[in-house]
Amino acid sequence: MKKQSLLLVLTMLGIVGYGQIKFEPGYFINTNGEKTNCLIKNIDWHDNPSQIEYKLTEDEESKVGYIRNIKEFKVSDLKYIRATVDIDLSSEKLDRLSTNRNPEFQQKTLFLKLLVEGKAKLYLYEEGNLKRYFYQINDSKINQLVYKLYEISFNKMDKNTFYKQQLWTDIKCDNIKEKDVKSTKYSKHSLEKYFVKYNECVDPNYSNSQKREKRDLFNLSIKPGVNFSSLSTPEGDFFQGVSDNNTTFRIGLEGEFILPFNKNKWSIFVEPTYQYYKSEQEITSSNFQGTTTRKFTLDYKSIELPVGLRHFMFINDKFKIFVNAAYVVDFEFDSFYQVQIVNNPNPSQEIDIKSRTNIIGGLGVKWNDRLSLESRFSTNREISADSQYQTFSIIFGYTMF
Repeated sequence: MKKQSLLLVLTMLGIVGYGQIKFEPGYFINTNGEKTNCLIKNIDWHDNPSQIEYKLTEDEESKVGYIRNIKEFKVSDLKYIRATVDIDLSSEKLDRLSTNRNPEFQQKTLFLKLLVEGKAKLYLYEEGNLKRYFYQINDSKINQLVYKLYEISFNKMDKNTFYKQQLWTDIKCDNIKEKDVKSTKYSKHSLEKYFVKYNECVDPNYSNSQKREKRDLFNLSIKPGVNFSSLSTPEGDFFQGVSDNNTTFRIGLEGEFILPFNKNKWSIFVEPTYQYYKSEQEITSSNFQGTTTRKFTLDYKSIELPVGLRHFMFINDKFKIFVNAAYVVDFEFDSFYQVQIVNNPNPSQEIDIKSRTNIIGGLGVKWNDRLSLESRFSTNREISADSQYQTFSIIFGYTMF
């Protein structure tokens, strides 16, 4: 068990840095207005980048293009433009809120992600938890849509929603009513919907060329498998150092939420799993009083609830490797640990099983987004009186949708 776990850990460490993010066809425009068609490393950025990595041909070494030299680039369905804008960087963390209602602008030169093309353009700047939206009418100046949380007194806050006034003043046409503005949230989906509606109003032939491809962001999979489990108990008058290995089956149902950035390489998963372990052992010991044989019986059933993070490494369009780690909460039921002295009329002694949390790690492969095979190990889980339970699993998976 320990050798298997060690081998899996070493393998995970060896490949965790590997993963194919492709150089995809795209272009960039330099500060002189010259357009260069090239291959750009598409990281599917969560935070807006300040540089890109590109190749002029497939066989050439990659180069780095910096924001100071590039005023626009596009790869796949992502387009960024360089702009010098006034941006409010005020924190939205409750313990760091500003007491100033008005935006506190700073001038920055940034790559802004184009979300909606047209007469009215919508842009996004994202950095960590900070999201700021910008708009532009035709080729006019790019301005931030103002939304700000601020503190008005201790433990009391309010919000400045001036962006709604900006929409009503600058981005309005006949088919947009006041209720449309009021219902528009300071969010990507809501603002995109509003801008598209405006552009369709001013141009009946409008089509948002910057619309992103739809992505599958949720998977539901059935996860049967085999557990190779071990149990060890401490040395003592009662336990006498019981140790046992057992092979059992397990079945799980996994919900996986794909994070919408970095080319779908990260996901969060939850996998309720039924598992069981049963063991019976007889151990004979001798002392000055004679020989005693004890029968140890463990019947352990539980629903494990791992909640974890998974990282994919794409080998090609159909085959990918993944590593994951999860925190496991265990809910045992109808379980007992019993000790009986053989040929002794006294009743057996039972110990309540109260399992604790532990950590799991896994390494696997997935084929065609349907079939998967994973090897998974767990750290020791205490289940009663310092008894340690550990499992190495081989898990098969079928993604239903």
